[in-house]
Amino acid sequence: MTDVFAPAPPAVVRQNPIRSGEDWQAMREACERDAGAFHGDIAARTIHWFHPELNAWLSQGQDDSWSGWSGDAAKSTELSNWVPWQQALDESAAPFFRWFVGAKTNAAFNEVDRHVLSGYGEEAAFFYEGDRWDPASNKGRGGPVQHSRLSRRELLVQSVVAAQALTDLGLSCGDCIAINMPNILEQIIWTEAAKRIGVIYTPVFGGFSDKTLSDRIENAGARVVITADGASRNAEVAGFKEIYTDPALDRYISVATALKILAEAPIGSNGDSETKSMILEHVRENLGGEITLTRAEIMREVGQVLARANLGTTQTS
Repeated sequence: MTDVFAPAPPAVVRQNPIRSGEDWQAMREACERDAGAFHGDIAARTIHWFHPELNAWLSQGQDDSWSGWSGDAAKSTELSNWVPWQQALDESAAPFFRWFVGAKTNAAFNEVDRHVLSGYGEEAAFFYEGDRWDPASNKGRGGPVQHSRLSRRELLVQSVVAAQALTDLGLSCGDCIAINMPNILEQIIWTEAAKRIGVIYTPVFGGFSDKTLSDRIENAGARVVITADGASRNAEVAGFKEIYTDPALDRYISVATALKILAEAPIGSNGDSETKSMILEHVRENLGGEITLTRAEIMREVGQVLARANLGTTQTS
């Protein structure tokens, strides 16, 4: 079983700001008066923000000064007066609100990097324990057959490597990937990698069918799917990539793609436009509510239209 690891105490001890009903009421009233200022103060002190001119990541301290690290050499940086955003809360298009307009931050830096830079690199970020149990381990008290520990530093390094792999595949900020993986540490690593380079990710539950996975990929516009060979379920190894991911990518195409292919294909008697229009209308009517389709489903609908067209010709001749 994984050893117990006691994290180092924080340099600054924080306490709950709400210690009474009066505290709660005071904070609520402050938020109602100026939500931007209220949440902006919290965000400034709990999140590190990127300063483009200094190439530094900064957070506001208890004395209202800004401190953090320079991106050039990971050295400490301090700043006396700075506001990361032009506007804390933009309500001009309510109910569509925009928070911290003009500010820049990064989830991976805040979740991983800054803890390593603060000296907590050896602290455990995650423990993993498989579902297979060995009753003889741990001096007879039992324990998982598979167990491992991922430190914050290891998570940083491995997520950087994964982020570089995504970059090498041509992905950049704003692109999307699908993560179809079991509950293993690699799932966290690829998630942090996506956050690091600004790639949108959609996690897809591993128990979904290949059809559902295909729909999720199409809906999200995912360019890459991250998956695994297998997963441990109920102490047995279950296939993953070959059973779910590969069929989702190989067997299905989007409705839009199907209609485009049909529109360009020479269908019907000498490719006449009337039969083709009938086919396209029929497919839209019967399959338009789907997201992705198998080729067999498409050809079934095409066959129905062609059968009716041939039957009509026979009856009128």
